[in-house]
Amino acid sequence: MIYGQGGRMVFQTFYFLLLAVVLGPTDYGAFVIVSSILIILGPFCGMGFNSILTRDISAGKNNFPELFGSAIKVTFYSYFCLLLIGEFIILLIFGNENNYGIIALMFLILSVADLFFLKLNEMSAQIYIAKNYVKRASHIFNFISLSRFLSVFSIFLFANSENAMLIMWVITYFAFSLILSIVVYIGTLRKVESPVFSIPLKMSQLKEGVFFSIGLSSQGVYNDIDKTLLGRFESANVTGHYGFAYKVLDVLFIPVKAILALTFPMFFKVGEKEGVYGTYRLAKKVLIPLFFYCIASVIIAYYFFPIIIELVFPAYTDSIKYFTLLLPIVVLRVFHYVFADALTGAGFQKERSYVQIFIAAFNFLLSFILILTFSIYGAIYASLISDALMLLTISLLLLKKVKNEKSRNI
Repeated sequence: MIYGQGGRMVFQTFYFLLLAVVLGPTDYGAFVIVSSILIILGPFCGMGFNSILTRDISAGKNNFPELFGSAIKVTFYSYFCLLLIGEFIILLIFGNENNYGIIALMFLILSVADLFFLKLNEMSAQIYIAKNYVKRASHIFNFISLSRFLSVFSIFLFANSENAMLIMWVITYFAFSLILSIVVYIGTLRKVESPVFSIPLKMSQLKEGVFFSIGLSSQGVYNDIDKTLLGRFESANVTGHYGFAYKVLDVLFIPVKAILALTFPMFFKVGEKEGVYGTYRLAKKVLIPLFFYCIASVIIAYYFFPIIIELVFPAYTDSIKYFTLLLPIVVLRVFHYVFADALTGAGFQKERSYVQIFIAAFNFLLSFILILTFSIYGAIYASLISDALMLLTISLLLLKKVKNEKSRNI
């Protein structure tokens, strides 16, 4: 997994850095707006069936072909609903803006790649992890980022018209995503049992999936709603600088995601046998290496990021001050992600989702108020406050569940 996410970190880094150079701050800002909406909607594509697949495989259940088929069907149906919702959101927020047409077209094309195709690829990777084919999952993670990098690299090499860069890249990105999805899907069918599509969808599974989706989507809301609001109330140029700084944070977090992807099925196994106290102990073990990594990466990034930007990406020097202020988020999120997975593994996904919904709503309101008052710094303040509140709330909920379980066992 470290190999897979490490390669992903390399390709992802070059991808977004080169994309920032190719598009420039203004067009990159338009991309950040669309990307933020996709991230918020993304968890509802598939309605959480990827997580149900991981849980059932990890628990040794024998319903894989039926659940695999249901997951593909739900992904297909939910994508079209989300496409309509996303276009409506863009019309509502940007309908009177000059860049409405380009944002709507970008969303239409990128939604296929980053909602439908990406969800199918992630489904295959999660199946491989749960079935202990970790190397294959790592290859998928690598190739997802490699295909993204190749899409922008090809534009960098062969595009002639600067005015058409954005649309040319979007179309190329779609083409690379399509090819990768076909290859991954064929490879998955050769390695695991074929999906069965004839079984009707179960309402109980849909209800379960909704809670997984709500939790992940609300997580996306408090991560990315600030960028959407910035795109509405500030220029695309300002949004581009802010989005660039945030993307660097995402790169720093990729090794953490490697460990989280690998340990996620473990929380289900431990939770099945030992309950929430067992997942809490596992969470503490997982946090030890992740905490030291985050501290080291934050220190290194603090000193070297400004130097790299000034030397290589002078157009984005405004991002330096934003990035420095956002750095504490890396440490805050590693704790709350691990503790939240401990809750999910012990069967408390519903409670986790309620907390994330509350924080998402709080972040939206706070971002709206602070962005209107302090502009881009309001977005930074809202992000820091919301992440700190998320960590506090998830930690208290987990400790409460552990205490209750101990009381019952006495």
